[in-house]
Amino acid sequence: MVVSTQNVIRVGFVPEHFSSPLHMAVEQGFFEKEGVVVERICCPSGTGEMTAKLIDGSLDVAIALTEGLLAGIAKGHDAYKMIGTYVVSPLCWAISVGQTSQHANRKSLRNGTIGISRMGSGSHIIPYVMAEKEGWLQKSTTGSDVIGHTNKTSPFQFKVLNTFENMRNSVNDGSSDAFLWEKFTTKPYHDSNEVRSVDTITPPWPAFMIAASTSTTRFANSTQRQATLARFLSALSSATEHFVNPDNYEESITFVQNKMSYTRQDVEDWFSGVRYPNAGCAAVDRESLTTCARILLEAGVIQKDQEADVKEKLDTKYVDAQVAQLV
Repeated sequence: MVVSTQNVIRVGFVPEHFSSPLHMAVEQGFFEKEGVVVERICCPSGTGEMTAKLIDGSLDVAIALTEGLLAGIAKGHDAYKMIGTYVVSPLCWAISVGQTSQHANRKSLRNGTIGISRMGSGSHIIPYVMAEKEGWLQKSTTGSDVIGHTNKTSPFQFKVLNTFENMRNSVNDGSSDAFLWEKFTTKPYHDSNEVRSVDTITPPWPAFMIAASTSTTRFANSTQRQATLARFLSALSSATEHFVNPDNYEESITFVQNKMSYTRQDVEDWFSGVRYPNAGCAAVDRESLTTCARILLEAGVIQKDQEADVKEKLDTKYVDAQVAQLV
């Protein structure tokens, strides 16, 4: 049977436990029931890789970090808009250093070299949130402002390393001082003593949003695009609801264990704190995005006019109001 490309959605995801409901939706037929075929595209470099693929047309949808998606649009990327929320709870980032590193806590990282996957990724943005909390943005005397701002001095040098493995290797060979990555994804490498955790940081906004390409080239027309994306979100909502249903607890825990090879205790610890949307994935919270923009401004990631742009054009430039419900 030949499947029309108008019903196939190429979805970018990170190979982490958060993606379990997406995999469940594919493997247990949630998308099939809605008449949508999903091609999963693994993006191990994270949000920066996915936004690049949305821009070059190799993804239709990305499940990516809120701050990366928002910052990308604020900086002028118009190839995608946000269409929903995937994970409501914020992401907890582990700050990791090499096993023999002299760094004992995050306070010694000012003016250091941070390993990142890509520019514009969460691993690139969240260090600025850390810097804002520590008051380093004005105090720094060295560092390279890779974001290109002139109103704040960067408290870090950045080293683009592309993959999680390369970031771990870099802190151990001394070419970077630290990297930031999701806590439970990093935990096995803390447990094995490959790298060492010195702290965590949690930004105050939903961890993962859903973005879709604004292009209609893979659809018959804009109406076809909207309808297909709506069916995609409906199926994903059903899968997330199934995943967190207490009646399915054992099934969900086992599913994550089998996908990620985590210990049961680690899965249970993560599961106890994660929150997926109660009202379905098509809702986007206005206050969460404006809060994110404000902190990105304070952290030096976006500029004042870009923060104002988020507030003024949230329902036209940033969120696809024909697909998502802005609440």
